[in-house]
Amino acid sequence: MQFLSIENVTKTFDGVVALKNVSFDIDQGEIHGLVGENGCGKSTLMKIIAGVLDYDTGTLKINGTTIGKYNSIEATKYGIGIIYQDLSLFHNLTVMENIYISQMLSNKKPLVFAKHFKSQVQEIISKLGVSLDPNAIIEELPIAKQQLVAIARALINKSKLIILDEPTTALTRSEINNLFKILNQLKAQGISFIFISHKLNELLEICNRVTVMRDGRLIDTVPTNGLTSNNIEHLMLGYELLFEKKRTHNHGAVLLSVRHLSKKNSFQDISFDLHQGEVLGVAGLLGAGRTELAMALFGVEPAQTGEVRLNGSLIKIKDIKSAIKNGIAYVPEDRLLQGAIMEQSIAANTTICTLDHYLSSANLLDPGKMYQSVKENLKAMQVKYDKQENPIRMLSGGNQQKVVLAKWLATKPKVLILDSPTVGIDVGAKSYIYKIVREKAQEGMAIIFISDELPELLANCDRIIMMRNGRFGKSWSTESVDNDMLLRELEGQ
Repeated sequence: MQFLSIENVTKTFDGVVALKNVSFDIDQGEIHGLVGENGCGKSTLMKIIAGVLDYDTGTLKINGTTIGKYNSIEATKYGIGIIYQDLSLFHNLTVMENIYISQMLSNKKPLVFAKHFKSQVQEIISKLGVSLDPNAIIEELPIAKQQLVAIARALINKSKLIILDEPTTALTRSEINNLFKILNQLKAQGISFIFISHKLNELLEICNRVTVMRDGRLIDTVPTNGLTSNNIEHLMLGYELLFEKKRTHNHGAVLLSVRHLSKKNSFQDISFDLHQGEVLGVAGLLGAGRTELAMALFGVEPAQTGEVRLNGSLIKIKDIKSAIKNGIAYVPEDRLLQGAIMEQSIAANTTICTLDHYLSSANLLDPGKMYQSVKENLKAMQVKYDKQENPIRMLSGGNQQKVVLAKWLATKPKVLILDSPTVGIDVGAKSYIYKIVREKAQEGMAIIFISDELPELLANCDRIIMMRNGRFGKSWSTESVDNDMLLRELEGQ
């Protein structure tokens, strides 16, 4: 039975077409994947379904009945819930308060009594089959349990359709398995899900059908049975995307040498050598200490003991300024909070690390010189943008990441640290970042590549080190290991 359908929906913003004649449907008890490059219209479509945005023309039906335009509160009453990537939880409130707050708002209740809804919250938690303390404060919970709180909040509103936006981005594989188990249980109870993700293997694993969008249009909706990641990529891009394995080549001398680096409660006794032109992959579960190590090498949170040598000379990385001075650059895992200044312009984000390059003889910024440099840098990185003056938040995730990368490449670093550089971006942007990694390595740059995606490390790195509990473990050349071997090692088998 079909729960929701939209027919020929069009949406424009100031004359720019975001959706054009899009038709989409979802059955009761279906997990339906939605995929496409950043900026393809996925978010606009979901916000229309969730009542956050109006549409210009078209028809929307629920259970076969045509429904007029509605707002987000009305959408909740129709049984539609949405869980954004940031979860939109109140971090200073308890689990119970977060679960019930949306019902308070929809019912316009200024006051409620805990006894009145405690049993309902406990019933929802029991339905999920998980262990959640109703009195726990959200900010004290791991992200996987926060995800479950968001799902419970949707369920208490009796949602029949829940939209999940990149739900697995910050989860470990075991947490993903548990989430998928819960989704399948709820699916068996007749609840439907729209599952938005850039991780194509997960779409194939959990979804019944996948809808592919491109440039505001719906390209196709196909069953996942017999579908491959390559099929989806072709639909997304309109051409075949080939991920070539990095060709190993003779590396130069040791550029970065790290010995016995330690920081309490973060990592211990880290030692490794990184050669000119080498791409070193660092694998490990979340919490293994990979990001803490990267931040120490970049001076964000310096190590307490150990030494770092660059070209054989001992260097002190006591802060970010000293790291940059020594030719170390860092693309952080959290683009929104650490990588870019979201309210600043694209130009400002591109040039913030190299402002001294644009000074006139009077030590004033030369706007013309800056404009031309930004234009060249963004063109080189294939960034799609309207005006340099626009805030970077207006760009898609993939284009934001390209700007962050361009910012650091402009410093001409000797060592580039990439921490999960492709999280939340589409396959087209990923392939371009991989291309840049290969090119810079061939030019002699030394690169540390941290990622949760084992195929990504295998395709781009010369060598992979496994990190666990703050320590470096086994290492392999990528020619001597495959994904299954790495996965077994990652899971401790």
